[in-house]
Amino acid sequence: MPSTDRLTCAICPRPLWSDEQHRYACHPCEQRMADELDQLPGLITELHSLLTPGVRSSTPRLTTRTSTEPQAPLNLGILDRITATTATLDSWLTDWHDHLGWQAPTYRTDPLTEAAAALRNNLPWAVEHHPAIDDFAFEIRDLHRDTTGLINPTKRPRRVGQCPAPSPDSPSCGAVLRYVPGATNVTCRWCRTSWDALDLGAALALAL
Repeated sequence: MPSTDRLTCAICPRPLWSDEQHRYACHPCEQRMADELDQLPGLITELHSLLTPGVRSSTPRLTTRTSTEPQAPLNLGILDRITATTATLDSWLTDWHDHLGWQAPTYRTDPLTEAAAALRNNLPWAVEHHPAIDDFAFEIRDLHRDTTGLINPTKRPRRVGQCPAPSPDSPSCGAVLRYVPGATNVTCRWCRTSWDALDLGAALALAL
């Protein structure tokens, strides 16, 4: 039977098991971060096909447009997401290199793909030694969710209410909660309380 005085995961947060006591994050959270890092380069590649409004595929299409006609404007929201994702991954990789005493990262061809791969490879170290692994996890989750939402709007996070978790200074936390369609849980970015989606619905109804 699990002990009630165990350390908790910095991300979920659920109690850490005996083989996780030396870690900041639990194994399921590590796996989720690994999956998101594996998927981000492919998602960003798909976003490139949406840079021109109205275009949903990177496959070349025949066109009768002459070379003197202006090109369609780029979707600046999509461009911002692409550049922000690359910058965020590079920033975290630089931070990890600093913690490890390594030189700043360099890239051969594709900074996004290479940074994602390097972070993925060094994730086992980070969950054990990096004190800000929770911030990293939430930033990677946000990048993954935002990118997925741009590609498939039905997966875009939706505001579902304010966090009803107890707070030391007020009856409830009150931070905005966002739910991704299809997800089984919702985690408050402020107090880190994690809710089962069905339990959260009941708690929000009681809070009204």
